[in-house]
Amino acid sequence: MNCLTAKQLKISISGKTICQQFDLQLNAGEVWGILGGNGAGKTTLLHTLAGFRAADQGEIRLFDQAIAQLKPRTRAQQMGFLLQDDQAQFPATVLETVLQGRHPHLGFWQWESPEDYLLAEQALLKVGLADYAHRPIEQLSGGERQRLKIATLLVQQPKVWLLDEPANHLDLHHQIELLSLLTAQIKVVQGCLLMSLHDLNLAQRFCDKLILLYPDQPPEQGCVADLLVEEKLSQLYQHPIRCLETDAGRVFIAG
Repeated sequence: MNCLTAKQLKISISGKTICQQFDLQLNAGEVWGILGGNGAGKTTLLHTLAGFRAADQGEIRLFDQAIAQLKPRTRAQQMGFLLQDDQAQFPATVLETVLQGRHPHLGFWQWESPEDYLLAEQALLKVGLADYAHRPIEQLSGGERQRLKIATLLVQQPKVWLLDEPANHLDLHHQIELLSLLTAQIKVVQGCLLMSLHDLNLAQRFCDKLILLYPDQPPEQGCVADLLVEEKLSQLYQHPIRCLETDAGRVFIAG
């Protein structure tokens, strides 16, 4: 099943063309990563695919419906988006914040049900914040806020996940734990996940396919095994990248 497709996209920002004549097809059960240096356009590509900004040319379809024609509420029922930067929020507790993920599924003036509260509590448990339910969000650390945002998406229950630096602010333990949780969730609901990453080793571990946003040539997409190679990565980051074979598998380091 095609979850998210893009045809003949042209995307530019501030006079810089990120991609043109760009086609993309995300299928059920797939996990994709976007790699590229700072300023390569990872966030802009994600925002465009989410329908937050218009492409210069081309079409984006969510479950075979033109995303530009979908009502925001309908889109939010099917697609979840994780912003890279914290946004200004009203004072609220952790539990009140995670319950916001249920809003696309509620009618006007409808209050959260006991089932909604149960989903919220289960999500907080999964991300290790169950004991923080009644804590004000302004008392959370950066990593805890990131885990809360992921819990809110779990409660939203989208099938298409677009995540901008989901490992941001997380320590190594929580990076592995939460990305394992998200990729497992995708397989269960037969959805798809597209995320921007900086860590090549996380990309190798969790992604099925990649999009490489080069600084001076068109993007390239394909399977992880074909794209995570020293020559392509060194060109991508304009810095030597070495691949080391270890007993635990391949490891990428800066040369």
